[in-house]
Amino acid sequence: MSLVDRKHRSGESKDHRRLKTLSSIWLRERHRCIVSTETRLPLSNYRVDVAGYQPLAKYSSEPGASFVVECKQSRSDFLKDASDESSCRSERGELIKRIANLRELLSTHLPECRLHRSLFNEYDTYDFSSFRHDTWHRLLSRLQFLERRLRCGVKFSKIARYGCANFCFLAVEIGVVKSEKELPLGWGLMERNGEELEIRKEPLLIYSPNEVRLKLLERIAARNAVK
Repeated sequence: MSLVDRKHRSGESKDHRRLKTLSSIWLRERHRCIVSTETRLPLSNYRVDVAGYQPLAKYSSEPGASFVVECKQSRSDFLKDASDESSCRSERGELIKRIANLRELLSTHLPECRLHRSLFNEYDTYDFSSFRHDTWHRLLSRLQFLERRLRCGVKFSKIARYGCANFCFLAVEIGVVKSEKELPLGWGLMERNGEELEIRKEPLLIYSPNEVRLKLLERIAARNAVK
């Protein structure tokens, strides 16, 4: 095990480890998967809690099906990765337009905020940070929030959009996900009941290219080889 993996595992809670163990058992028993934990996905830099590969019959020329499971023991942990990428991008685009329009309006009424770095007003920059304008500061704050979300908070949405696996599941404690509307598009939901995981929502089949499924199999094998 590498130093990075030891550090990653050292900060893991007991509840999270239990969800990972139950998810691994569930994939092996229900789908006869080859399984590994803490596996980095093809097409992204994301690491998932549990990855699985379901071999097809020997006579099939097609790769088997691929699975990922993300385990969330708390609601805050779930919400951290659950933002919808397309919604964030759409809101971000609208915000940029509103900020540009407001900037043009403020530059007309507040010429003293001009920094005089260009000969032409339309190309110059303005500093409104010292001017109290609630809407301006609120829009900038929201834009910064969305930028952070798009960098760090859309893991589930991106895994599905990239086609990193055929089937994506969330394995959670009861109460972490309040309703199906909160689930990322295409993802299934399992809740822990004692020492078992119970399906609350089946996932959609996501297209994942053959080479991506085979690459995930290679990474699962590599993870198991170093344990």
